[in-house]
Amino acid sequence: MNTWTAERERELCKLAARGDRAALRTLMEHFADPLFAGVILPRVGNRADAEDILRETLARAVERFEDFVWQDSGLFPWLRRIAVNRVVDRSRRLAARRRMEESYQAEVAVLPPRIEAGAEAALIEQQERAACLSQLERALSAIHERYRRAIDLRIVQERSREQAASELGVTVATFDVILHRALTALRKAYGEVT
Repeated sequence: MNTWTAERERELCKLAARGDRAALRTLMEHFADPLFAGVILPRVGNRADAEDILRETLARAVERFEDFVWQDSGLFPWLRRIAVNRVVDRSRRLAARRRMEESYQAEVAVLPPRIEAGAEAALIEQQERAACLSQLERALSAIHERYRRAIDLRIVQERSREQAASELGVTVATFDVILHRALTALRKAYGEVT
């Protein structure tokens, strides 16, 4: 009973309809290659996609085998119809996906850019500057008030040495010493708050 005949096919279909899994497996294995090579691959063109569709076809045939009604033409036309339906379904899915992607691309093409070129670098620079200023303010608040005042007068307000010394009520030479000590204290405090 190794040769394939219409009678053998009909007998295997009867057994499969009664729940014989081995008979159903034999039928699916027998028709897998003709479905793949003659029906699916020529319509799909892509071997991997054709293999997926063959798997879907055979799975669908196994699920719905109770719907099969024997006719003299045998099982192949029924399996062929399932395979063609799977190919058509795949084609519809791909067309729908393509339409959706085209629609998305058209929508994106008309949107204005949300961020200007270089905006990210500018944002990063702004955030770093803000972090440094915050750190500097914490360091300034950690040093002696007289040192903070000397830095403010000379560096922030850009007053001359003579004006800053007069504002603090000291000589220019004393102011230079105070400013030097203030900057040393600031460097130390800045390093401690980092």
